[in-house]
Amino acid sequence: MSQRTSALAPPTAPHRPAEALVVMTHEPDLPAWVARVCRRAGRQVRIEPAPGSPEDRLLTVAALAGRSVLVMGPPGDDRTPKGRVVAAIHDLPTDAAVLTEAALAAAVLDAAVVPVLCVPLSFGERSVGLTDALARGHDVLDTAVAQLATDAPELTVIPRLLRMHPHELVGEGLDADLLVLGGPRHRIPARVGLVGGSAVQHAPCPVLLAPRPG
Repeated sequence: MSQRTSALAPPTAPHRPAEALVVMTHEPDLPAWVARVCRRAGRQVRIEPAPGSPEDRLLTVAALAGRSVLVMGPPGDDRTPKGRVVAAIHDLPTDAAVLTEAALAAAVLDAAVVPVLCVPLSFGERSVGLTDALARGHDVLDTAVAQLATDAPELTVIPRLLRMHPHELVGEGLDADLLVLGGPRHRIPARVGLVGGSAVQHAPCPVLLAPRPG
């Protein structure tokens, strides 16, 4: 795990969330915090019954490529609040919507935003390219902190650079109230990538897949 403080990238104009949020849930009613997030952003919400099997959930998420999709947990899944919304990013501005969605949710949940970028352990300590990969990761996190400072200056932001494969982030050890990451892109055939698929199937908290550019 790594963290640093450095000069921030120049702030940019505030980002706006997608106009609608699709909520995949087993429950008939919208969770109260989700309703507050949507009211705060003035966005519409659509409830999509969550398919029973993991395979069908992935197919449904893939069919919703280009939209913001919140995948809730199983019925009666009452977790103790962690005070953290984790935003898994890889590149900016590609993942700008991930940070926007994370900030909106964190403001309602009274939580910190934790932008996370993973550098795989396949880069050994003496690997050629490790230094560049770590430097790039820190630069992306600096840009993320700058965007969040512009979009939601009232929030606590705790950037993290982790040495693991991105899909390993979403296991049972994830300590968060919500995981936000980039959703599937428009493509034929429609499919969810390794990280998104792992999150939808294994994350111990709700997962919000934010739209990414086509």
